[in-house]
Amino acid sequence: RVVLPLIWSSAASRAPIARRRTMTADVAAATPKRRAPASALDEERSAKAPKRRGRPTKTAERIAAAAGAAAALALKAAASPDAAAMEVARLQRAAEGFRPGGWQGKLPCRETEQEDISAHLTKAVKQGGSVQVLYISGMPGTGKTASVMSTLKQLTSDESLPRIAPVHINAMRLGSPSAVFAEMYRQLPGSRSCPSAAAHGELTNYFENRKGSDPVVLLMIDEIDQLITRNQAVLYRVFAWLSLPRPRLVVVAISNTMDLPERLLPRVASRFGIVRVDFMPYRRDQIVQILHERLETHDAAGAFAPTALRLCAARVAAGSGDIRKALQLCCRSVEVRLASPGVQGPADVKHLDVAEKELLRASPAARAIGGLPVRTRRFLSALLLELRRREADVAPLQAVTLRYTRLLTATSLDTAMAATPTRPQAGTPTPCAATPSARAPPSPAPCMPAVLSMFGGGGHVDEEVSYMVAALVAVALIEQHEHAAATDLAASRLLTLGAGLDTDDLAVSLEGVEDHPGVLGLIQESRSWRRAD
Repeated sequence: RVVLPLIWSSAASRAPIARRRTMTADVAAATPKRRAPASALDEERSAKAPKRRGRPTKTAERIAAAAGAAAALALKAAASPDAAAMEVARLQRAAEGFRPGGWQGKLPCRETEQEDISAHLTKAVKQGGSVQVLYISGMPGTGKTASVMSTLKQLTSDESLPRIAPVHINAMRLGSPSAVFAEMYRQLPGSRSCPSAAAHGELTNYFENRKGSDPVVLLMIDEIDQLITRNQAVLYRVFAWLSLPRPRLVVVAISNTMDLPERLLPRVASRFGIVRVDFMPYRRDQIVQILHERLETHDAAGAFAPTALRLCAARVAAGSGDIRKALQLCCRSVEVRLASPGVQGPADVKHLDVAEKELLRASPAARAIGGLPVRTRRFLSALLLELRRREADVAPLQAVTLRYTRLLTATSLDTAMAATPTRPQAGTPTPCAATPSARAPPSPAPCMPAVLSMFGGGGHVDEEVSYMVAALVAVALIEQHEHAAATDLAASRLLTLGAGLDTDDLAVSLEGVEDHPGVLGLIQESRSWRRAD
């Protein structure tokens, strides 16, 4: 009686709870399920867990790869033409800057020389003329003519100075020294044409009847060495105008030799005074500076590799220091780079080497030297060594002949000794003293007195040298001048290289064909004979 009511009451109390659970399950089934909010730790785990995606098919991979390649090609096609065009334009500007007319204004690294030229010419023009000749000397390609022309341009534009009538004569282009008078008369303002024979008389009348209001004639004679004759009559007549009462004349003489005033006859040198301005060869750092300024002026700073630029400057400075050769090499290097398809970047060392070889092959003088006989090339080697030893562009024929004789002696001894199979033992008579016998070597080495008498005695060498000089002058490889101040006829003949040929070109041409190691070593060693920078 007690237990049954308790069980019944417990079952009755659990019935409503069961009904509530059933109703809650039905409602949850009828409504959409909602995800319970995850905790912060669950969210962090979910973020770190890798997401599972479906693996793309091979077709999708191919499509994606093709799209990427097309996008890359489109981007390259859009950017490549502009970059290539900009690079080509920069290289073209660099080539234009390296050409002869690619610079305007004062020459760099020649400020001191230009100041001296400007000071003298300004003073002379203000005075209405000067009895002093401005003598400008230096090796070819050192900026002599360019400095004078730059100063002359400034003087003609200066309104505070008297009027100037410039007369520029390049004596190298004259048919004869006496042709300078006709060319000078032709360039004078208001002059008429006249026969060449009457030109000197017309010029004398012109300078004798000058007025104070007439313009000052600024006579610039380039390559004045070409006007030197045996009696120096042409130079005497030119400088004699300076002694007139009022010629209103200023003379500028430009020469490649520094000793021209010392070579003048006393009667010529007494007609005028001299103001000297010497131009030294360009150093390596100066050549680098000039080339850099050329590039920067034409907005082409990245068109030439700095290493190649320094190498070009070093090669030119080790030779003649001719800035024209450096500009020519750089210009041709850029042209070689522009002609190279599929190549990117600036002109570098390999383009410089190609340009140097091409310019050497293109030189008619270099090709002519390669076809000369051996003894004629040895004579040119003697001239090269003498020019470099004197650090000048002229050398006496007598000194060149002596050096040529020594080269012949040395090469002949080497050839004869190389043909001797064995060395004579002690006590064996020398080949010069031995009598011919069957045991004697077939080609005995001659003794020194025999060689010296063969090449140094008599007039054999002098006749041979005279013939070679005439032949080399005929093909314009060398030029011959007269030193009128010398008392000895042999010492009065001077030799210099022909137009368009310098010691560097001659050395490279001779090195390519010289087969004697001793002579080749002398040619290569002579590069260091120049005075240190």
